[in-house]
Amino acid sequence: MIDRFQGDPKLILTDDGVDFLYSGGNPIMDGGLENLAQISLLTAPGWWGNSLLDDDDQKLGSNFEEVANGILNLQLLNDISQAAEAALDNPAFGKVTSTVTNPADSTVKIENLIEPPGQDIETIILTRNGINWQNQAIDPAYKRI
Repeated sequence: MIDRFQGDPKLILTDDGVDFLYSGGNPIMDGGLENLAQISLLTAPGWWGNSLLDDDDQKLGSNFEEVANGILNLQLLNDISQAAEAALDNPAFGKVTSTVTNPADSTVKIENLIEPPGQDIETIILTRNGINWQNQAIDPAYKRI
C-alpha cells in the first residue's frame, strides 16, 4: 500500500493550468513520475523559475507543447513523438517510448511508456482535445484516496 501522505502534491491539469485535490484537509500526494512528466512536457523554454537556478541541468523547458499544437498531419505525429522523448530525456525516467496517434478529428493521444531504473514501468497518457490537455496514468494519485 502506498502512503497517501508521501510524495509531491498531485498536479491536476485544468483549463487554467493546474489544480490540487484535497482529502481530509491534506493534498493528494503522488509518489510516481506523473508530476515530473507533466512538468517536463508542459513547461515552455524560458520559464521564469529557471532564473533562480545556477545549474543548467536543473533548468526546465521543452518545445513539446509548441510542437504538439502545430497543424495536424502525419509528420506532426512523428514530430510530437520526438519532442516528447526529448522532453522526457531524464535519468529519472530511464528508457522512454512515446507513441502518438490521432484517434479522431483534432484529438491527439500521446502514450509515454516510461521504464525507470529499478522501478515498475509507468504509462502516462496525454490527450489533446482541441487546445485542452488531459492527463491519465495507470495508477493515478486520486485512486489512493
